Amino acid sequence: MNPRVFVIFALFGAPVCLRPAVFTAKLQENTVAAFDRYVQRFEAQNRENRHLLDTRGTELALIDLNPDGGGHGEAAPGDYIHHWSVTHRIPDTTVASVESVLSDYDHWTKIYAPDVKLAAATPTGRDAATRTYDLRMVTESSQGFLRFAFDSRYHVKFYRAGDFALVDSRSYQIRESNSGKPPYEDLLPEGNDHGILWRLNSYWRLKQIGTSVYAECQVISLSRKPLVGTRDMVKARAKESLANTLRQTADRAVAAGTPRN
Repeated sequence: MNPRVFVIFALFGAPVCLRPAVFTAKLQENTVAAFDRYVQRFEAQNRENRHLLDTRGTELALIDLNPDGGGHGEAAPGDYIHHWSVTHRIPDTTVASVESVLSDYDHWTKIYAPDVKLAAATPTGRDAATRTYDLRMVTESSQGFLRFAFDSRYHVKFYRAGDFALVDSRSYQIRESNSGKPPYEDLLPEGNDHGILWRLNSYWRLKQIGTSVYAECQVISLSRKPLVGTRDMVKARAKESLANTLRQTADRAVAAGTPRN
């Protein structure tokens, strides 16, 4: 939901479903393998040559790229691969301003409030064309009286490809808080939890077009299959979360470039 994954995110589009204690799940090796194959196929695409969506005015273009959750046959029975894209033409800003927001980890708790509770990034490399970080993020969300929180770790990469600035965020550890409440120290064993969020990758594509920035964020995540009767709620929540992430990023980037009297 930012390279959170993003806060992306999750916030970066993390699915939410009913989570009574009885509904526990264990992440299987074949599930991880299926997700990895799906991601590898996506990352093999030449993203700088992919066409731009027609974004006009203030409208956000939101697309469910994997509506059945099967990932072209990749998902294992009982599991679900979520893949969403959101695109927006951000007016009166620059790619550098948007990138600055996405790497402003010290202020993510304000930029992406109220979902992001902690964001801390350690630089792991930098040269003329690439910056990399190791990111820890704690996110919390609620659905009625239910609360969900995750302590997640990501490898983040800022780089260039053709006319685009790209930001890739890949999760390498996600642990769920059993209570979903501060201080979020009651973390369940990784992959042996409620199955709400097992993996979360986000991919940003930015391009300067005149005085605007074409901003696209795709999020690919892995969870257990939504419970019967909850799929529409899960998708609505994912859609809302991803749209909010882009709006918050855009608002911050535009505000940063607005002259103050």
